[in-house]
Amino acid sequence: MKILSIHFFLFILLVSTWSCDKDIYSTAVATVSGNLPVNPQHPLTDSIRAIAQRHIDRGVPGVQVMVKSPEGWTVVNAGYAKIEENKPMQDGMVAWVYSISKVYTATLVMKLKERGLIQLDSSIRHYLPRNISDRFAQSQNITLRMLLNHSSGLDNFTASPGYFLAQFNHPFKQPDKLEQLEYAFDAKSIFAPGTDFFYSNTNYLLLQLILEKVSGKTWGELLHTEILQPLGLKDTYYPVTESQVQTLGFPNYYFERFNNGELENCTKWNHAISHTLMGYGGIAANGADIIRFMEALMNGKVVSQSSLNEMRQWIQGKQSTEPDYGLGLEYFEYIKGIPSYGHEGDNIGGTTEVLYVPSKQTYIFISINAGRQLFGQYLFRTTDLKIALCKYISVQE
Repeated sequence: MKILSIHFFLFILLVSTWSCDKDIYSTAVATVSGNLPVNPQHPLTDSIRAIAQRHIDRGVPGVQVMVKSPEGWTVVNAGYAKIEENKPMQDGMVAWVYSISKVYTATLVMKLKERGLIQLDSSIRHYLPRNISDRFAQSQNITLRMLLNHSSGLDNFTASPGYFLAQFNHPFKQPDKLEQLEYAFDAKSIFAPGTDFFYSNTNYLLLQLILEKVSGKTWGELLHTEILQPLGLKDTYYPVTESQVQTLGFPNYYFERFNNGELENCTKWNHAISHTLMGYGGIAANGADIIRFMEALMNGKVVSQSSLNEMRQWIQGKQSTEPDYGLGLEYFEYIKGIPSYGHEGDNIGGTTEVLYVPSKQTYIFISINAGRQLFGQYLFRTTDLKIALCKYISVQE
């Protein structure tokens, strides 16, 4: 399971000395009408609502939960999309999904692999120009499979001191793809390639570059032509334009800067970061679209059964007590002995998760508009809510 980096202690030090004007962070909330066939008698609704409300009462600003099970769909909204105006969470809202985007990137890799355009066990040097690959330690020994399952040993550039300093010095001047590469270049190797697990956005930044080089298309073009259009996913967005930020129905986003239990509005900052996360975290979507994609993937409608089996070949880090990661999929056991998989996502002002529990044939999407990237009370409040929901979905008792 992905673990938040120790580098976030530096994040706390920096953010505690950084001042902001709350007004420049606020943005309007629109409402998108959804056409989801919700089952009004869904047997999970009341329990999900009770779990969500219990954590709202503990201070979580807002949460949207979507579930698809054999009984159909249910949607639970609790708390506020916009605290300042008492705007509630509403059906049809669009949210940034952050690192859930990695599932889409891994799926694109598998689709090109099926066409013979990519070999998972080839070195990244076969696909990246030398002026890029030579800047990464032991690149000759790093394969695409290692990028996909985070066993490359490459450090996480978004947890680097330079990246953090840039965030706080220029929160609305976000780095483009080449500038992000500069943060990643010459990073230390955490371990020898293929010998351990370390979650790193650098891996998926490189996968995006490889996809674009091999296909001759941008990552966004591949996403639309290979996944969104064939599956009819019309409420999934990349890239997100500035006008869409105002019209798609995003909630406001909040963070706890001083570890004092008080939230501050960081909506525009959260948007600014999310715009640049690309193939490792840049998708925005309605939660129903995320579940539809996951359901299609798990049912063999996106990649072959052989590719899906490869995506579910789990590796386990040396310090882990359970498997960590497959190819773009995180492994979870919220209840011991009941495996599930999907992906979490995080940014400064929000946290998300999509999960599939095979034994229950149930999918859940969770979007919370408070970040957990600082080691304060909201790290635990938001994480506790996600765990409670995923545990319940795993047993449904």
